[in-house]
Amino acid sequence: MQLLLHNKKCIVTGASQGLGRAIAMLLAAEQCDLVLVARRKKPLEEVKKLIQKKYNCKVSTLSIDVTSNNADIKIKDFALNQLGTIDILINSAGGSRPTTWDAPESFWEEGMNLNFTALRKLTTKIIPIMKKNKWGRVINITGSVEPREVNVANAAKSAVHAWSKGLSRIVAKDKITINNISPGRLKTEQILKRRHPNLKERKQFIKENIPAGYFGEPEDLANLVVFLCSPLARYITGELLHVDGGMKKFAH
Repeated sequence: MQLLLHNKKCIVTGASQGLGRAIAMLLAAEQCDLVLVARRKKPLEEVKKLIQKKYNCKVSTLSIDVTSNNADIKIKDFALNQLGTIDILINSAGGSRPTTWDAPESFWEEGMNLNFTALRKLTTKIIPIMKKNKWGRVINITGSVEPREVNVANAAKSAVHAWSKGLSRIVAKDKITINNISPGRLKTEQILKRRHPNLKERKQFIKENIPAGYFGEPEDLANLVVFLCSPLARYITGELLHVDGGMKKFAH
């Protein structure tokens, strides 16, 4: 299938590892031009070098914390300078924040800022560019809506779902789609080293929770992202899609 993404201009946050890295690689394979954003400069540059070695596309990197002051403006300005315009925004930066119900306010504020506010602010800066072009794609990598514990990220990602659903209805007339993808247990650094570092526990979790019988690969999610970015996905917007091997229990 030809996904018709040649020469599209993309921003990918959280691009130095895991899901963001896999998404960047597949967009590069479709010959998109990229601005890759992440905090850690060294792994970000390694992704850039790998893309340049394998694919014929333009790729630039910006090492910045998406929660820092004016990060949204800096990312937008850098991307416009490097790419000329912006067609696709992948909001992949974020992180799990398991905690107690009575955690300090500072912990909640940090987690909400990382997983919702920074994403919302950056998208708000990019949407006018897409409206001017009368075309655009925003994909938010979010999280579970079936929390097993108190986790700031669950609350923040739920806010992303509600906010982006409303936004999708407003910008649809400009041929801009907004979609969310909720990853299950995929083989990323966050999952393997932080959430499930113990192999025995990991196998037990799979047995009890994942009908497919294994943790997925980052590319399992990235393949869906690239399709949703395509002009072929023009009639899909305001959705929350799960890539979790059947782990989600509810039908809605």
